[in-house]
Amino acid sequence: MKNLILLIFSFISFCVFSQQLKPNKKIKSDSDFTHVISGMLAPNNIENLSRKELNTNSKNDSVFSAQYESAGSDLKYNFSIFPASLDEERLTNFFNRSLADKKFRPKEIDLKAVSYKNGNFKMNGISGVYSHLNNLINYQVYDAGYWVFVSEFSQKTNDTIDLIQKHEEVLRKIAPSRIVEKNPLSNYTNNYIAKGAFRDSLMLRSTLSSSFHKLKWSLDSIDKFERTAGIPGIYLEFQIAGIDGFIDYKTDKNPKPSKGSLATNKMIDFLTKLRNDGFLDEFLMEQYQYLLISKDENRKFDFEAYGKWKLSNSIDFDVNGKYYLLVNSRRKTDLTKDE
Repeated sequence: MKNLILLIFSFISFCVFSQQLKPNKKIKSDSDFTHVISGMLAPNNIENLSRKELNTNSKNDSVFSAQYESAGSDLKYNFSIFPASLDEERLTNFFNRSLADKKFRPKEIDLKAVSYKNGNFKMNGISGVYSHLNNLINYQVYDAGYWVFVSEFSQKTNDTIDLIQKHEEVLRKIAPSRIVEKNPLSNYTNNYIAKGAFRDSLMLRSTLSSSFHKLKWSLDSIDKFERTAGIPGIYLEFQIAGIDGFIDYKTDKNPKPSKGSLATNKMIDFLTKLRNDGFLDEFLMEQYQYLLISKDENRKFDFEAYGKWKLSNSIDFDVNGKYYLLVNSRRKTDLTKDE
């Protein structure tokens, strides 16, 4: 992994989180407004939507939000950006935490992974449709470099397709990728190792191998412009690389096996059987609430067969039980150069 710095940290208590600051301070402006820190533009009008309010946080002006309404209808649109942790799990963690705070009631439409692309820059995200106070709400969260970008479109309607199409049109107008373009994240990555990874030499070796496989996949498979939005933890192949690395911990320089505890060997045996039986894709999709995207748009899944497989095979691995966490460093990159 040329020109990539990987720092390794171990903690007795393994926890990486960020506090979400609320927009609580009004910004006065009666024209198109650009948030200087992020480069995000909040137009005074977006077609038939008029801006009603701009806000930041009284303690951190990196927080920014804008609210819009339509005078001739019940359309409402809000977007916000929040500084966030830069780890591989931040997208799903932020999405789940923010929805828990809002206490939305899910509609029949399930959550799904989405992407927004403008020019060279691509932002991956999660989208959900919810009903609240007779409104249908499309709530989306995207990786946006140093921030997460939150976009929320609502209307009194039962037409989910129309709601999402209108939301997509608004996103094209405001172009949130300008946040990443102005503040591109570097490839430099830290690896935070949990105390549990040190329980035996096999566990530590497998943990390190897993993290390096993920990093190698992201550098080999994701272009530098998409990488600037954040670690691509939403990709199925990224997660597969981590499992492959955990199993295939031997290297040409160090081909000898390591001794491990009963628990470590049981975990590796389960993952090996899962892969050999052909259900690694389905397992990961289920573990990540089906909120993973694939580089292969034609990838097929057989969840029915996987369900039958689980009847005779116990699940001995939980992706939430982290033994390490990859976290971007907070340095910017120069996209005119190769790191």
